[in-house]
Amino acid sequence: MEFTYPEMTITVSNPWVQIWKGGIRPLYDTRNDLDTFAGVAAKLSEMTGDTRMKDYFKFVYENRVDVYAPADARCVEHLLWLQRRRHAEVGKGLDGDGPHLSADRRSGKRPTSRSPCGRGPGGTRTYRTEPEAIEYGENFISHREGTEATPYLPNAIMTTNPYVRPDDYGIPITAQHHDDKTVRNIKLPWQEIKRHANPLWEKGYQFYCVTPKTRHRVHSQWSVNDWVQIYESNFGDPYRMDKRTPGVGEHQLHINPQAAKDRGINDGDYVYVDGNPVDRPYRGWKPSDPYYKVARLMIRAKYNPAYPYHVTMAKHAPYVATPKSVKGHETRPDGRAIAVDTGYQSNFRYGAQQSFTRNWCDADAPDRLLAGQARRRLEV
Repeated sequence: MEFTYPEMTITVSNPWVQIWKGGIRPLYDTRNDLDTFAGVAAKLSEMTGDTRMKDYFKFVYENRVDVYAPADARCVEHLLWLQRRRHAEVGKGLDGDGPHLSADRRSGKRPTSRSPCGRGPGGTRTYRTEPEAIEYGENFISHREGTEATPYLPNAIMTTNPYVRPDDYGIPITAQHHDDKTVRNIKLPWQEIKRHANPLWEKGYQFYCVTPKTRHRVHSQWSVNDWVQIYESNFGDPYRMDKRTPGVGEHQLHINPQAAKDRGINDGDYVYVDGNPVDRPYRGWKPSDPYYKVARLMIRAKYNPAYPYHVTMAKHAPYVATPKSVKGHETRPDGRAIAVDTGYQSNFRYGAQQSFTRNWCDADAPDRLLAGQARRRLEV
């Protein structure tokens, strides 16, 4: 909303295209995506002496983004389902006469099948013909155990389909290194998968943590805005009666009440959350490291009977604790987790969601979007 030039966007997980001219000038010192790209390009040209990067965004600097409208129109021409719309109806969004919102009947992350603006069909396909899909055992829709979030054999493909023929790359079923388990492709029937135990489970790591999106923000955007902090959790308080909180609200971990009580955790207690110690909260950590105190997650526990005994939930993408935010939390009279010099506000007193999760991509490249279209992972 906080920009004034024409814009056309398409969502990655919903069948919508939005075409409109921005509403108001930015309220604060904020930048639109295009302004950000242009700013980085200008700085790179300054550093390298190569003006091509800055020249590429010439009309952005001149506030004449409408010059790009014909290019947007060419994209529209190739969006098959937008071709059915009246050109005047679509064009009014670019002209500033009012927003235009279109929905495609297909769901999926690729908006078009024959456009320079996208590749591949957008609908769900029940069979994938790409060689890499066959190599990874992703050519049919199959359940796959989580790489860690399972009491059974990690990352195993559960199927007896004879046409699923994954390559295990010679990694034995007994391999325990976390990277090996991430890339290995093993196809087994359920009766065989459940015979194997996840070593992490045997060592006492018996909770899964679901990290979904939240309804109150977009990824990390607005995570530390006051009103979002207040109504995003059960611990929002504009008066901060509890001075332990990092701000006017804080992140929380939903946990089954009985599971919490069995471990002496009361509703609202602060708890530490630890993941696989081989690389979390970071590689090579030691309890004596000063940064370990910053990186180890401390979070508020919230009873929620909706979750099964071994399942927890924490919304993803909050602002992480940093050495400066921790210093602010420990030294400011009001106890807020704010960096003194930058004003950075953390959602945590200590740690982050990344303290216990591991950045993991499917073996099939995200660029190909095989996993997003071919099947849905069940972390059970």
